[in-house]
Order: sequence, then structure tokens, then C-alpha cells
Amino acid sequence: MFNNMKTAAAKMFVNQYLDGIGTVQELEFDKSAKTISATVNLQGETQPVRIEVLGYILGVDYIAITRISCDKPWVEAALNRFLANREIKIPDKARSALEMVL
Repeated sequence: MFNNMKTAAAKMFVNQYLDGIGTVQELEFDKSAKTISATVNLQGETQPVRIEVLGYILGVDYIAITRISCDKPWVEAALNRFLANREIKIPDKARSALEMVL
């Protein structure tokens, strides 16, 4: 139950950033492998897409994603171009929740 609450909080956090783009339907974390899997409904797409974060670094106030895989090649290319290998600042209010799941 506690893991479900943490995952729900993480989905809410991510969905805030996806406003106008889509919504996360499923979210799974593997701390030991440092991977994140998500099923996302993107606006304009008829089917959900599967996105996988294949490695990340969790810093004190940021997360850096190593590489991203997606079943839509154009989404994968965009995510890797604009998100991979960049430090993404984590707001204070979200940091403790992310540290629990990551």
C-alpha cells in the first residue's frame, strides 16, 4: 500500500510537467537497476506509448537521465535529445517523494 502511495505521488508530480502533452497511466521503478518504466497517453496518439528510462543519477537537488527508450522512435529521439544527460532540477516539495521511490 505504501508503495502505491509513493507511485501515485510520483505520477502526480510527472503529470504536472506533462500538462498539455499527455498523462502517465502506469509508472514502475527498479531502484537496483536504476530504471523507470512508464505507460503514457500522449495527446494526439490513439494508443499509449511505453517509455523506459535506462539509467539515472539522483543528485541532491536534481535527476540526470542516462538514456531513454520508447516504442515510438520520434518520441525516443526527442526525449534523448532534450532530456538525456541533463540535470533536471527537482523542486523541494518533490525531492523527498522521489528519494523514496528512486
